[in-house]
Amino acid sequence: MTDAGLAHVAPKLRSRGIDCETVHMSLRGNEQSQEHIPDGEIMAFLRKVRGTITLIVSDIEFADHLKFDDLPYITIRDAVADYTLRNLAH
Repeated sequence: MTDAGLAHVAPKLRSRGIDCETVHMSLRGNEQSQEHIPDGEIMAFLRKVRGTITLIVSDIEFADHLKFDDLPYITIRDAVADYTLRNLAH
C-alpha cells in the first residue's frame, strides 16, 4: 500500500504484477488522494491488518512512528539505498 504522496506508484507496481493499492483505496474505497487521512488512522488500519500490508511511505517522520510501533513499511530512501548498494556489489 502506498501513502498519498506515492499514489502514482501503485498503478505502476500493479502493472508489474505487484499487489499494491493506495492508502485511499484501502481506507476509503476511492482514489481521492487530495483528501487528508490522518497518520493515526493509517496506523490504526495497519495495526488491524498487522503483517498483511506493508506501507510504502515517503514521509520519513511517519516511517519513524511505524518503526516504533513495529509496523511493516518501506521508505523510498531505503529502497533506493538498498538497490544501489546491491548493484554496486555486482
